[in-house]
Amino acid sequence: MREILKAFWDIALWRRDPGQLPDSAALLVVTAAVYAALSVLQSWLLFGTDRLLARTVADLVFSVLPLWVLLRLMGRAHRFNQTMTAVLGTGALLTPLVMLLQVVHGVVGAGSVGEVMVWAGSVAVVLWYIFIVGHILKSALDTGTFTGVAVAVAYLVANMQLMMWLFPEGA
Repeated sequence: MREILKAFWDIALWRRDPGQLPDSAALLVVTAAVYAALSVLQSWLLFGTDRLLARTVADLVFSVLPLWVLLRLMGRAHRFNQTMTAVLGTGALLTPLVMLLQVVHGVVGAGSVGEVMVWAGSVAVVLWYIFIVGHILKSALDTGTFTGVAVAVAYLVANMQLMMWLFPEGA
């Protein structure tokens, strides 16, 4: 377990690529379960119990399905387990930091220095995650960094738009 967490951390820091993870459906399922559990906690922090299960299932489906389609279309379906494990694992790794920022945002006053710091921290985490996913996709698709990051931006924006369409009161 410790070695897997270190691998996710190394992927987040661009020291490893997803090809160094085990090609394991079982690891993917465990990683998806951890990601989903953290998604439940994060949704609960933001929205309470309002459609908690639906939000979690949608988050997981919108995270997995587009990458499955992309890898299939690009002839890289054999890399699905490792790619998806890396995306979900690094997402789960960053989620506690995002939740901490959400809690701090609820505590600091509007217009305060704390609010600016939370905003800056949130932007930094989002940008970091974009570059992490870009790094993962660069490796999975055998492409350059710019293309990997561009695909990551499209993937994450599409995911966010789908969630906002499905849950207009807050995704």
